[in-house]
Amino acid sequence: MYWTKIAPGVNGRFAYYSALKIPFDYYSTSTALPSMTKALLNAHITPVPPFPEQEGIASFLDRETAKIDVLVDEQEKLIALLKEKRQAVISHAVTKGLDPTASMKDSGLLWLGEVPVHWKINRLKFVASVQTGIAKGKDNVGKDTVLVPYLRVANVQAGRLALDDVATIELPRADLQRYLLREGDVLMNEGGDFDKLGRGHIWRGEIENCVHQNHVFAVRPKEVSSEWLSAVTGSDYAQFYFMTRSKQSTNLASISSTNLMELPVVLPPVNEQALILKFIEDQNCRLDVLSNNAIAAIYLLQERRAALISAAVTGQIDVRQAVPAELEPA
Repeated sequence: MYWTKIAPGVNGRFAYYSALKIPFDYYSTSTALPSMTKALLNAHITPVPPFPEQEGIASFLDRETAKIDVLVDEQEKLIALLKEKRQAVISHAVTKGLDPTASMKDSGLLWLGEVPVHWKINRLKFVASVQTGIAKGKDNVGKDTVLVPYLRVANVQAGRLALDDVATIELPRADLQRYLLREGDVLMNEGGDFDKLGRGHIWRGEIENCVHQNHVFAVRPKEVSSEWLSAVTGSDYAQFYFMTRSKQSTNLASISSTNLMELPVVLPPVNEQALILKFIEDQNCRLDVLSNNAIAAIYLLQERRAALISAAVTGQIDVRQAVPAELEPA
C-alpha cells in the first residue's frame, strides 16, 4: 500500500480527483496478484493548473459529484425497495392467495397465520423427497471413476443459478445415478451466510450429467409442482422456518435434511396454484423492468461522474464561471 504526501502548491482535493484518473490497470503487473511499482506511480504525469484553479476545480467537483451521488443513492434505495416488494408479493400470494374475500382459517402455526379455509397444509416429506449430495475427499483408489460437473453453494442463488464457474468432481461410476440431478429438482442450500440458508432455484437440466455437493439439497417434488415448491420455499414464512430450525454460529447457519423435510407446505388447489404462479410471474416481470431501469440509471450516472471528473482535472471544461453553491438560487 502506498500513501501520498501532497506537495506544496497542490490542493489535496484536486489531487484526489486527479488520482481517480490514474490508469491502474495499465500500470499493473501481469501476475497472480496484480500490483504496480512505486516507480511507475511516481512517473505518472498529471496536469497541475495554478493553485486557485485547483481550488475552483475541486469545489466544482465536490458540488457536482455530490449531486450525482444523491441521484445514485436514490436509485439504489429504489432497487432495495423493489427487492422488498418482490419478496412481499411472493410471501402474500403463496400464503393468502389472490382472493381478498376468501374465508380464512388458523393454520395452527404462529409464524404462518391464517390461510384460506380450502387450502391444505402438508409436511415437505409427504409431497417431495430430499436428496443429499456428494461430499468431497472420499477415497476412490482402485475404483472405476468418472469426472462430472457438480454444483456448489455458490452456484445456487436466490431465484437463479450462477453457472459461469462450475467445478468438477471425481466419483465412482456406480454412485453417479445416486447423485445425478433431475430436471425439476428444486435446489436448496443447506446453509452458509444467513441470506444463503434455504435459497434456491429449479434445475432445468442446464448441464448434462451434473451432480451436487452435500451442502446443496435436491428437493424432488412428487405431489406438488416444482414451481409451487420453489415459490413456497422462497417465501417469508419458509425462510423464518429455516432460520428457527437451523444450527447457528456467528453469521452462519445450516439446516439438516431432517428439519428441511418437516417444512409445512401450503397447498391450494392445483388450478389456484397456477393462477398464483402466473400472478407472481407477471409481478416479477414488472418489478424486473423497474429494477433494470434503476440499474441502467446508476450505470449512466457513474459514467457521467467519471467523465465529469476527467474533463475537469484535464482542463477540458472551464469551471471558473461555475456558480458557487452558496450563490445558487434556492
